[in-house]
Amino acid sequence: MIKPSFSYFNRVVYSMIFMAAGVLLFSCDSNPLDVDVSDIKVEIKVDRMEQELFASEKNTMLLNDELHKKYGMLYEAFMVDMLGEVPPNNPQAPIVLEGFVNHPDMKQIYSDMEKKFGDFSKYESGIEDAFKYYKYYFPDSLVPDLITFYSNFNANVFPYGNRIAIGLDMYLGPDHELVNSLPNDIFPQYLKDKMDPRYLVADVMKAWLMNRFFEELHSDGADDFLSSIITLGKIMYLMDAMLPFEEDYIKFGCSKEQMEWCVYNEQNVWKTIVDEKILYSKDKAVILQYVSEGPFTKGMPHDSPGRVGVWLGWQIVRDYVEQNEVSVLELLEPVGPKVILKSYSQGERD
Repeated sequence: MIKPSFSYFNRVVYSMIFMAAGVLLFSCDSNPLDVDVSDIKVEIKVDRMEQELFASEKNTMLLNDELHKKYGMLYEAFMVDMLGEVPPNNPQAPIVLEGFVNHPDMKQIYSDMEKKFGDFSKYESGIEDAFKYYKYYFPDSLVPDLITFYSNFNANVFPYGNRIAIGLDMYLGPDHELVNSLPNDIFPQYLKDKMDPRYLVADVMKAWLMNRFFEELHSDGADDFLSSIITLGKIMYLMDAMLPFEEDYIKFGCSKEQMEWCVYNEQNVWKTIVDEKILYSKDKAVILQYVSEGPFTKGMPHDSPGRVGVWLGWQIVRDYVEQNEVSVLELLEPVGPKVILKSYSQGERD
């Protein structure tokens, strides 16, 4: 188990180094992911299901039919899985819908969502910018449509077909009164902390990249720890490519302090993986321990974020790309995890 000495003095000194490194990183012109996308045009269609649902003056029988026809699987999942009600084709669906949209609590939630996301242009612009980089590397790929909706606190972002659905209630903010009132046994604090709109754009891109590339990158069927974290590390490097100027903690989905912990303790993390003979383990429970969401990574200090194994895989891939001058497209080619590992500096970066 990692037991780093991370005193107050260490924190102050390291924070100064971390900020200075960030300034140097983004002040130089050597970032190979800083490509020119100014001539790439991306216009993403955005549908606002929550507005159509709550602000419509149509009778609920007509509204139910229209939403079912327009949104298909998403609307079915909304009615059955998220609200726990009857499916849209059930004769009782319009009655259920009417009671739902007229409920005072639902009206208040919708009002709060409108205050924060009524103007979605800021997020739409961020997502479009990310997809400009996506089109730069994959010019023949489609760009998905976006659908915002109310998920009844069941889902933040998920792709389906050529669409990405975004549950805006999951981004009301950790300080929102309703978010704070959610039961801690179902929504522990680390999940509430991620209900921050600053993660929204990165979450959209991560969901799309996982949906688009995970099976392709993991097609060799290898099921050990190293193969798993390399695959997920490649997804994170694609995040680097699509969001080249975003901070790592936003792309990863943790706090700034947790990301600083990772960087400071990289050698300790690597030593733990090696000493405990985890690197080539095929034990699914062990692998999940290091790649699953959580308030921290089991077996490591509580200052760590969840998914430290994914973060480690990200660093291994970054070293491989940098030392071998590998392009984004070349990274997608089948290369054995052990080959990629050979370039890893084991936490001893300059």
